[in-house]
Amino acid sequence: MSRKISMLAPDWWDYTTLDDDILNDAAKLTAEDMLQISRKGFTVKFYDTLEDFYLAEALEYINAWKQSTADNPVGICGPIGPTEQLPLVARLVNELELNLKNCHFWGMDE
Repeated sequence: MSRKISMLAPDWWDYTTLDDDILNDAAKLTAEDMLQISRKGFTVKFYDTLEDFYLAEALEYINAWKQSTADNPVGICGPIGPTEQLPLVARLVNELELNLKNCHFWGMDE
């Protein structure tokens, strides 16, 4: 069976190319159901505001990069969107005078 044609970009695959049964099941998930999906290495978190979410995203970058060393460089793969956390990351890096010599960042679409 071939995949459905994307409603967003016909030459690519995305969530709109998923089987309808999967999409319908996902649409029925409640917040409580989603929290139960958490497991080791994959945590579902909810934030009260967009600002809380963007700050949490920015702090993930900072906390990862603070662990980076010459022998063990750390990289972050950032999303195509949303990107509202990126100015916060830049402000925190500058304010904390964080040395990013052994840190990497690349966009998800690279």
